[in-house]
Amino acid sequence: MPRITIGIPVFNEEKYIEDTLRSAISQTKDFADIEILISDNCSTDRTVLKIERVLADLKDADRYVRLVKHGENLGSKFNFWYAFDDSDSEYFLCLGAHDQLAGSYVKLGMDCLMGSRETSMFCGAHVAVDPAGKAQNHPIIYDFTQNNPAERYLRSIRDLSNCYIFQSIFRRDSMQGFARPDVPSMDHIAISRWLWFGKLYQSNDCAYVRRYFSGEVRSSKVDSGGGGYVGPENNVSFYEGYLADLEQLAESLPRRVTDGLIRQAYDIMVARFGLPYAAN
Repeated sequence: MPRITIGIPVFNEEKYIEDTLRSAISQTKDFADIEILISDNCSTDRTVLKIERVLADLKDADRYVRLVKHGENLGSKFNFWYAFDDSDSEYFLCLGAHDQLAGSYVKLGMDCLMGSRETSMFCGAHVAVDPAGKAQNHPIIYDFTQNNPAERYLRSIRDLSNCYIFQSIFRRDSMQGFARPDVPSMDHIAISRWLWFGKLYQSNDCAYVRRYFSGEVRSSKVDSGGGGYVGPENNVSFYEGYLADLEQLAESLPRRVTDGLIRQAYDIMVARFGLPYAAN
């Protein structure tokens, strides 16, 4: 069993996948105990051909790289969960198929997480690039270092906007029991869950290079019409998924305390995302 899996969910990324895959492979230079799992969601372009070309140039690639080719497109959520479920490493990192990891990303992250049980997430500094690879000035700094899990959780509801830290290295056991709600911004809920189990460490010694495309609004959780973000007409399912997860995490607390936390979380959501939408 590898110590960490880098999961790369892929669909039609022929332009960027080679650089993405090479950045993942480069992590093995200073941390060898890695599996790279590529889950291709039935790409219709030359993505798979380019992946196979990179792997053909590697010695013993089949020892630590797996390419799974699905026969039909089952959606982006399926593709993420497939990569997670089809691996059994203690740690997991999801790498976007048009993003890149800077050198020693995994080594630094594993040193951090294995050295501190109080830390549940490791992420490098945010580096934004446009489709051509030109860097943009878009620093993102979060403070989720509080000692109280409930405080970290509530702060994340309030403060999370760009969820690039979903690409953190995290411990697999923190997802045990997660209901995987089929709701907008599921990544927001997952990040809050990870923060219940420990602090976020953002390192300035390495970078997560995230590629942005024209028209994207990943810097905010506002619905752009595609259904992936929280908006007035889909916030009820988002609230329900969030509060159900918090109730599960806080089940060991006295009932009145759990209820109080849920009320605080709900009030923060309403202040940020608006009243629950009630259709006529």
